[in-house]
Amino acid sequence: HMMLAEYLNSPEGFDYVMMLDADAAFIQPEHNTMKMITDLMEKNGKDLFLTDEDWLKYGEGRINGGLIVAKNTEFTRNLFQDTFDAHVAGHAALKTTRIGVSNLVCSSNEQICLNDLWKGGRGKHFSEYTMMMGGKKWNHGAEIGGFDDPEVEILHFMGGAKGTADKVLCDGSRDVTLEGPRGYGCKP
Repeated sequence: HMMLAEYLNSPEGFDYVMMLDADAAFIQPEHNTMKMITDLMEKNGKDLFLTDEDWLKYGEGRINGGLIVAKNTEFTRNLFQDTFDAHVAGHAALKTTRIGVSNLVCSSNEQICLNDLWKGGRGKHFSEYTMMMGGKKWNHGAEIGGFDDPEVEILHFMGGAKGTADKVLCDGSRDVTLEGPRGYGCKP
Protein backbone atom coordinates (compact mmCIF):
# COMPACT_ATOMS: atom_id res chain seq x y z
CA HIS A 1 0.00 0.00 0.00
CA MET A 2 3.02 2.23 0.24
CA MET A 3 3.10 2.44 -3.57
CA LEU A 4 -0.49 3.72 -3.61
CA ALA A 5 0.28 6.25 -0.87
CA GLU A 6 3.35 7.47 -2.74
CA TYR A 7 1.53 7.92 -6.05
CA LEU A 8 -1.43 9.61 -4.36
CA ASN A 9 0.96 12.04 -2.66
CA SER A 10 3.12 12.57 -5.75
CA PRO A 11 3.78 16.13 -6.92
CA GLU A 12 2.54 14.88 -10.33
CA GLY A 13 -0.97 15.31 -8.90
CA PHE A 14 -2.55 12.17 -10.35
CA ASP A 15 -6.37 12.26 -10.32
CA TYR A 16 -6.61 8.46 -9.94
CA VAL A 17 -4.17 5.71 -9.13
CA MET A 18 -4.67 2.07 -10.03
CA MET A 19 -2.96 -0.99 -8.66
CA LEU A 20 -3.43 -4.09 -10.81
CA ASP A 21 -1.74 -7.38 -10.02
CA ALA A 22 0.78 -8.47 -12.63
CA ASP A 23 -1.26 -11.64 -13.22
CA ALA A 24 -4.37 -9.70 -14.30
CA ALA A 25 -5.22 -8.30 -17.73
CA PHE A 26 -7.73 -5.98 -19.38
CA ILE A 27 -9.54 -8.22 -21.89
CA GLN A 28 -11.93 -5.83 -23.66
CA PRO A 29 -9.55 -3.66 -25.70
CA GLU A 30 -12.49 -1.96 -27.43
CA HIS A 31 -13.66 -0.59 -24.03
CA ASN A 32 -12.15 2.18 -21.95
CA THR A 33 -12.34 0.09 -18.78
CA MET A 34 -10.58 2.68 -16.63
CA LYS A 35 -13.02 5.38 -17.66
CA MET A 36 -15.90 3.02 -16.94
CA ILE A 37 -14.53 2.49 -13.42
CA THR A 38 -13.84 6.15 -12.68
CA ASP A 39 -17.26 7.12 -14.06
CA LEU A 40 -18.86 4.63 -11.63
CA MET A 41 -16.86 6.14 -8.79
CA GLU A 42 -17.93 9.67 -9.71
CA LYS A 43 -21.57 8.66 -10.16
CA ASN A 44 -21.61 7.01 -6.72
CA GLY A 45 -19.50 9.67 -4.97
CA LYS A 46 -16.83 7.17 -3.91
CA ASP A 47 -13.07 7.54 -3.54
CA LEU A 48 -12.06 3.88 -3.64
CA PHE A 49 -13.04 1.09 -6.04
CA LEU A 50 -12.58 -2.51 -4.94
CA THR A 51 -13.85 -5.84 -6.24
CA ASP A 52 -14.98 -8.97 -4.49
CA GLU A 53 -14.49 -12.64 -5.32
CA ASP A 54 -18.09 -13.31 -6.30
CA TRP A 55 -17.02 -15.85 -8.92
CA LEU A 56 -16.21 -18.19 -6.01
CA LYS A 57 -18.90 -20.07 -4.09
CA TYR A 58 -18.34 -18.10 -0.86
CA GLY A 59 -16.47 -15.12 -2.27
CA GLU A 60 -19.21 -12.51 -2.54
CA GLY A 61 -18.37 -9.57 -0.29
CA ARG A 62 -14.74 -10.67 0.22
CA ILE A 63 -12.28 -8.16 -1.24
CA ASN A 64 -9.76 -9.30 -3.81
CA GLY A 65 -6.80 -6.94 -3.63
CA GLY A 66 -5.72 -7.59 -7.23
CA LEU A 67 -7.44 -4.43 -8.47
CA ILE A 68 -7.60 -1.19 -6.52
CA VAL A 69 -8.54 2.15 -8.04
CA ALA A 70 -8.17 5.18 -5.77
CA LYS A 71 -9.28 8.72 -6.47
CA ASN A 72 -6.75 11.21 -5.17
CA THR A 73 -8.51 12.47 -2.04
CA GLU A 74 -7.57 13.12 1.54
CA PHE A 75 -9.30 9.86 2.51
CA THR A 76 -7.33 7.63 0.11
CA ARG A 77 -4.02 9.36 0.84
CA ASN A 78 -4.62 8.78 4.55
CA LEU A 79 -6.02 5.26 4.13
CA PHE A 80 -3.03 3.86 2.31
CA GLN A 81 -0.56 5.57 4.61
CA ASP A 82 -2.48 4.13 7.58
CA THR A 83 -2.60 0.60 6.17
CA PHE A 84 1.10 0.75 5.34
CA ASP A 85 1.94 2.01 8.84
CA ALA A 86 -0.20 -0.76 10.34
CA HIS A 87 1.49 -3.36 8.16
CA VAL A 88 4.92 -2.19 9.33
CA ALA A 89 3.72 -2.29 12.96
CA GLY A 90 2.73 -5.95 12.51
CA HIS A 91 0.77 -7.30 15.45
CA ALA A 92 1.10 -4.07 17.43
CA ALA A 93 -2.08 -2.08 16.83
CA LEU A 94 -1.96 1.52 15.68
CA LYS A 95 -3.81 3.31 18.45
CA THR A 96 -4.94 6.17 16.20
CA THR A 97 -5.04 6.59 12.44
CA ARG A 98 -5.54 9.39 9.99
CA ILE A 99 -8.89 7.90 8.86
CA GLY A 100 -10.30 7.74 12.39
CA VAL A 101 -9.99 4.00 13.06
CA SER A 102 -8.51 3.03 16.40
CA ASN A 103 -6.41 -0.07 17.03
CA LEU A 104 -5.76 -0.86 13.37
CA VAL A 105 -3.82 -4.09 12.84
CA CYS A 106 -2.58 -5.29 9.45
CA SER A 107 -0.45 -8.25 10.42
CA SER A 108 -0.88 -10.14 7.16
CA ASN A 109 -1.20 -9.02 3.53
CA GLU A 110 -2.87 -5.90 2.21
CA GLN A 111 -5.95 -7.76 0.97
CA ILE A 112 -6.66 -9.09 4.45
CA CYS A 113 -6.08 -5.64 5.92
CA LEU A 114 -8.68 -4.11 3.57
CA ASN A 115 -11.11 -6.95 4.30
CA ASP A 116 -10.71 -6.30 8.02
CA LEU A 117 -11.57 -2.65 7.47
CA TRP A 118 -14.52 -3.54 5.22
CA LYS A 119 -16.04 -6.24 7.42
CA GLY A 120 -14.49 -5.57 10.80
CA GLY A 121 -17.05 -3.13 12.15
CA ARG A 122 -15.19 -0.15 10.77
CA GLY A 123 -17.68 0.62 8.03
CA LYS A 124 -18.39 4.19 9.10
CA HIS A 125 -14.72 5.01 8.53
CA PHE A 126 -14.34 3.01 5.34
CA SER A 127 -17.54 2.13 3.45
CA GLU A 128 -18.70 5.74 3.19
CA TYR A 129 -15.83 6.31 0.77
CA THR A 130 -15.57 2.85 -0.77
CA MET A 131 -17.48 0.91 -3.37
CA MET A 132 -17.17 -2.80 -3.92
CA MET A 133 -18.21 -4.17 -7.28
CA GLY A 134 -18.52 -7.73 -8.51
CA GLY A 135 -15.36 -9.48 -9.49
CA LYS A 136 -17.31 -11.44 -12.09
CA LYS A 137 -17.10 -8.32 -14.26
CA TRP A 138 -14.21 -6.25 -12.92
CA ASN A 139 -11.63 -8.77 -11.63
CA HIS A 140 -12.74 -12.24 -12.73
CA GLY A 141 -10.83 -15.27 -11.50
CA ALA A 142 -9.51 -17.00 -14.63
CA GLU A 143 -9.54 -20.42 -12.95
CA ILE A 144 -13.24 -20.69 -13.83
CA GLY A 145 -13.03 -19.12 -17.29
CA GLY A 146 -14.35 -15.71 -18.26
CA PHE A 147 -12.19 -14.94 -21.29
CA ASP A 148 -15.03 -15.34 -23.78
CA ASP A 149 -17.60 -13.60 -21.60
CA PRO A 150 -18.29 -10.14 -23.08
CA GLU A 151 -19.25 -8.86 -19.60
CA VAL A 152 -15.78 -9.51 -18.12
CA GLU A 153 -13.50 -6.46 -18.23
CA ILE A 154 -10.48 -7.73 -16.28
CA LEU A 155 -9.35 -11.35 -16.06
CA HIS A 156 -7.17 -12.30 -13.10
CA PHE A 157 -4.89 -15.32 -13.55
CA MET A 158 -4.38 -16.09 -9.87
CA GLY A 159 -3.77 -19.42 -8.18
CA GLY A 160 -3.99 -22.41 -10.48
CA ALA A 161 -4.68 -20.21 -13.51
CA LYS A 162 -1.26 -18.49 -13.45
CA GLY A 163 0.22 -20.92 -15.96
CA THR A 164 -2.62 -20.41 -18.45
CA ALA A 165 -2.31 -16.68 -19.11
CA ASP A 166 -0.10 -16.97 -22.18
CA LYS A 167 -2.31 -19.54 -23.85
CA VAL A 168 -5.52 -17.64 -23.08
CA LEU A 169 -4.26 -14.17 -23.99
CA CYS A 170 -1.98 -15.07 -26.92
CA ASP A 171 -3.59 -18.18 -28.40
CA GLY A 172 -7.17 -17.70 -27.24
CA SER A 173 -10.35 -17.39 -29.26
CA ARG A 174 -9.80 -13.65 -29.82
CA ASP A 175 -6.91 -11.21 -29.92
CA VAL A 176 -6.99 -8.95 -26.84
CA THR A 177 -3.42 -7.73 -27.31
CA LEU A 178 -4.34 -6.22 -30.71
CA GLU A 179 -0.93 -7.43 -31.95
CA GLY A 180 -1.61 -11.11 -32.55
CA PRO A 181 0.28 -14.10 -31.17
CA ARG A 182 3.62 -12.75 -32.42
CA GLY A 183 3.10 -9.22 -31.04
CA TYR A 184 5.05 -7.63 -28.21
CA GLY A 185 3.03 -9.12 -25.35
CA CYS A 186 3.07 -12.64 -26.76
CA LYS A 187 6.47 -13.13 -28.39
CA PRO A 188 8.19 -16.31 -27.21
